[in-house]
Amino acid sequence: MILVDTSVLVSYIKRPTPAVREVFASLDCAICGVIRAEILHGARSPEDASKLKAALDCFTCLPTDESIWDVLGEHLATLRAAGLPMPIQDSLIATLAMHHSAELWTYDNHFAKIQSVLPGLRLFAGPQV
Repeated sequence: MILVDTSVLVSYIKRPTPAVREVFASLDCAICGVIRAEILHGARSPEDASKLKAALDCFTCLPTDESIWDVLGEHLATLRAAGLPMPIQDSLIATLAMHHSAELWTYDNHFAKIQSVLPGLRLFAGPQV
């Protein structure tokens, strides 16, 4: 399973490419609640929000189990202790990817930094923009 980060989705929304479309069509791609919220945050109108919701509904949605919050807190503390404080939403996305044994597809360099401290995070080498 591939967890598709907001950065990939925003890039695809702005400029759809056949290579990214092929990954979406051929692999099991998922999002999570925080990624959904980040995308909908960018909606420019109710109509735009409806279109975005319909597009997001095409992805599997990975659940955020209650047990994730303790693990997230531990990850945030580990990152901070390593001198890498990270935004909570990026840390949550990384934690969910690890929890669900998913590879994370992202264009955001925060995640390579997170991976340097939390080596259980696997990054997907998908097509670049």
